[in-house]
Formats: sequence, C-alpha cells, structure tokens
Amino acid sequence: MREMMRGFESPPIYVQGPGLLSRAGDHLKRAGKRLALIADATVEDIVRAPLMGTAAEHGIELAFLRFAGECERAEVERLKDLCAGADAVVGIGGGRAMDTAKIVGDELGLPVISLPTLASTDAPVSRVAVLNRPGGAVEEVRLLRRSPSLVLVDSSVIARAPVRYLVAGIGDALATWFEARACWRAGGKTLFGNSPTWAGLALARQCWENLREWALPALAEAKEGISGPALETVIETNILLSGLGFENGGLALAHALHNGFTQLPATHRALHGEKVAFGLLVQCLVEGAEETEE
Repeated sequence: MREMMRGFESPPIYVQGPGLLSRAGDHLKRAGKRLALIADATVEDIVRAPLMGTAAEHGIELAFLRFAGECERAEVERLKDLCAGADAVVGIGGGRAMDTAKIVGDELGLPVISLPTLASTDAPVSRVAVLNRPGGAVEEVRLLRRSPSLVLVDSSVIARAPVRYLVAGIGDALATWFEARACWRAGGKTLFGNSPTWAGLALARQCWENLREWALPALAEAKEGISGPALETVIETNILLSGLGFENGGLALAHALHNGFTQLPATHRALHGEKVAFGLLVQCLVEGAEETEE
C-alpha cells in the first residue's frame, strides 16, 4: 500500500497589527504598481482613504471594483473583465469577498492579496475558495493553484466591526482542532489529498488553547472597539491558525454539515462560523465526546 504524502500549505507573508492600512503600501508594492481591489460599498468607505494615501506614497495605482456581495460564477466573470491590466488582485472585506478575489486571481494567473476587515473566517489565508450558486447553496469547493501571496490584517479595523462576526470566527476556529483530530484518528486526508502534518495538528490544537484562554477577554475588548492583546490573539487564531490548521490538519463533520446547510434557504441568515459551530456540536455527539475537553 502506497504511503500517504504529507504536505503543508501556507501564504508566504502574513502581517497583522493596528493601523496597518495606512502603512500597507510598503507591502503592497511587492505585488506591482497596478492593483485591482475587490470590495463592497461599505468596506470601500472604511479602507479607501488610508489605502489611497499609502498607495500615493509608494507610486501604486489602485482601482476599486465594486463587489456585489456573493461569490458566484457571474460575479467572478464580471470582475475578471474589470481586472484587465492589473498586476495583482486584492480581496477586501469578509469571506465571500476573499473567495471571489482568490478565484478571480487564480483564473487570471495573478497573485492575490487578502485584506480582511473581519475576523469571521479563515478564508484570507486559504488556498481554498467556495463558489456558490445563485441563492446561496455551495456549487464548488475550489482548490486553487496557490495560496494568497500576502495577507494584511489591520486589527484596529476588525476591532470596530460588529462583534457578531468575531463570534462567528471563534465558532469556525473552535472546530479546527476537533476536525483535524478526527481526520487524523480516521486516517483521513486534507482537502489537498495529503496526510495531516504534525505542524498542521499543532496549529489546530493551538486554536483550541488560544480560544479557551483569550476568547472572552477578546470579546470584551471588541465590544469597546479596542485592539488589545486578547483581541490580537483571537484575530490571529481565527484567521491564521485556523486557516493553516484546517488546510494541513483536515476537516470533518462540522464543515460537512455546514456545506449541507447551505442547501436550506432558512440557514442563509446564519454566518459561516455559526453553522460550523452548530456542526461541531453535532460532531461531538456523534463521536461520543466527553463533556469537558482538556
């Protein structure tokens, strides 16, 4: 029997900190001089001024492309046409904007930069994108040719976002360890067909450790709009650790149930992480898990 291959997926550069938007040009210039930015109207209002300022300082031309809100085939094709002449594609906002930018960049052969304004999912670091059908059901889980080339996370922007999105990200990240462990125990594969790596499992476990200690203090900081030590830790956990943990540790029932829930219109009001968290509870029941977890 052929031994399973092990592999590790990761973006090459991840930078996080308060006020990063106004200093982003120093990082963005690595991707080229002409950048296509995919963002909805609300997000553009948040990021336009600081990004235009830092871009001007570094001689970078920015073109804001209005994201319609859903990662669907028609939207991808529309945005691809608008990205002609760009050196890179920048996804700004939440998970759907990230996935749309990643697919656009992948199909055009352009590098992708993730600039999340929420810590609601781990989409910014992932080489995976979810393409939906009109109406919200999952059409395809796309394995892209490469990970985002750069991830820039301005924690002060995330600190001012509605707290519900942070809670959803915590729900998504909570599942990372339990799904990776289930995948490992079952001899399963990651989405890329590899065996889980020890590094992936360690990162997945760290999600659980961080959230046990820091989730509640982070929520308290977020409610005050403060990017303190707890919130910084949870932002990194929700985005970076969870993304690397699931890609290199594997997924299980929690995310499978989420994908099934997308077929039910009544669930579309729930955020990704809210559905994953419910799926995790079901997974724990199926596994006969203990009431407490160390």
